[in-house]
Amino acid sequence: MSIRPGATVKLVVEVDPQTERINARNSTVYDVDGERLVLAQTEPPIGDSMLGKEITVTYLAREKNGPVRYGFPAVITGLIDDYTLMSTREVRAVAVRKRTGPVPYNIRMYYRVEPTARSGLDMSIHAKKVNILDISLGGVRFTYDSDGLELHPNSVVEVRFDLGGIICRIDSIILRTWEGEDEGFRQNLSFAAAEFLGVTGVFEQELSRKIREIERESLAIERRT
Repeated sequence: MSIRPGATVKLVVEVDPQTERINARNSTVYDVDGERLVLAQTEPPIGDSMLGKEITVTYLAREKNGPVRYGFPAVITGLIDDYTLMSTREVRAVAVRKRTGPVPYNIRMYYRVEPTARSGLDMSIHAKKVNILDISLGGVRFTYDSDGLELHPNSVVEVRFDLGGIICRIDSIILRTWEGEDEGFRQNLSFAAAEFLGVTGVFEQELSRKIREIERESLAIERRT
């Protein structure tokens, strides 16, 4: 399994186990030469302070049972201000060197919480409200009524969140779906898992705040029981 030029990747540049957060940035593969990869500069950009540091390059691969995310460690070896594409257009790029082969990688290792009806967190797709099972800064698992909403693995949908009165929208890729009757639920209830694409700005700030609120709520309930 290998990455080819033109592939979309997500670079995990920092993991903070104390705050249980991951700094992940979207990029595109420009060139692959053995263990060396040239990638599009990210936003925010990778700077000189990260030269020589190890990151994880992750990407989605299509497999029989749906998309699977793989990742491999790589060292940032250079920053390129004038990398020339085949179109002769010059762009900013980042060079990395792969250290080992790819293995399955769970980008949703972000801290996950299980909201309740009192959490002030609502989610909808195509104007249809869904029920959140658990959520993190990386993605969400939810149930939905398959009679009113049709979702397919590998498809990208716009997800609308109401975060306590603050409305945010974010594109998300549906990783997989499965039927509720397989888990003993009613026939038209379906389950899905989705990964958020490009978590930044207001959405990141507000969802981080909401996750902390939900965690404090859960801890308070545990103390009372």
